[in-house]
Amino acid sequence: MKKLAEQDRRGRILDAAENAFAEHGFDGASLRNIVQRAGVNLATVYYYFESKEGLMEAVFKRRFGPLREEHLRLLGQVEQEAAGQPAPVEKVLEALLLPPLRLAVTPFAKRQAVSRLLGRIISEPNPQTREVLNRQHAVVGGAFLQALHRSLPHLSLPELRWRLEFVWGALALILCNPRNIEKETHGACSPIHTEKLLAEMIGFFSPGFRAPATTEAPACHNRLPLAAQ
Repeated sequence: MKKLAEQDRRGRILDAAENAFAEHGFDGASLRNIVQRAGVNLATVYYYFESKEGLMEAVFKRRFGPLREEHLRLLGQVEQEAAGQPAPVEKVLEALLLPPLRLAVTPFAKRQAVSRLLGRIISEPNPQTREVLNRQHAVVGGAFLQALHRSLPHLSLPELRWRLEFVWGALALILCNPRNIEKETHGACSPIHTEKLLAEMIGFFSPGFRAPATTEAPACHNRLPLAAQ
């Protein structure tokens, strides 16, 4: 019973913090407001999460941790099937795209939570938020970058990073407001048709990744990841 009570308190705090971060951003979210929403005291928040940044990290881990694990699982399958050879670009892209695209067809409450959080992250980048997301995303981002580099050795890492940026940008647009895309296109494009959307994105991005290297790739710094992962 004690363990269940602790899980309930922790879950209420995370729910309240997620809503606060989505509504007000990291700087605007108040711990006082979070504890009021969660029905706990401030000492309980510090007991479980140590700090506001620790609370934010836990929020991201809860929302995007399963996505990270699914990314690594699918990429591992692709590399196992390649049997030591460079994996086809299309297969690497499928492992990259499929987990976040599935979010677009999850139950409304979860999809809305992810969309609101992503929208805030993208529209109001914060140095602390960026640092937390980069830490959580580092393993997945590095794994996909290296897999693509093995498949496309003619491209430098900065060039690959730029091409990955274009993929992340498209995913962010879809996940932040999937229903709006359907509305804007009068039903011609619907993110709820996952397999169709996946095929369209792979068909569009794979030739771009295979395109010749540019003579001089522009500098590409650490990015704000999707989801993180």
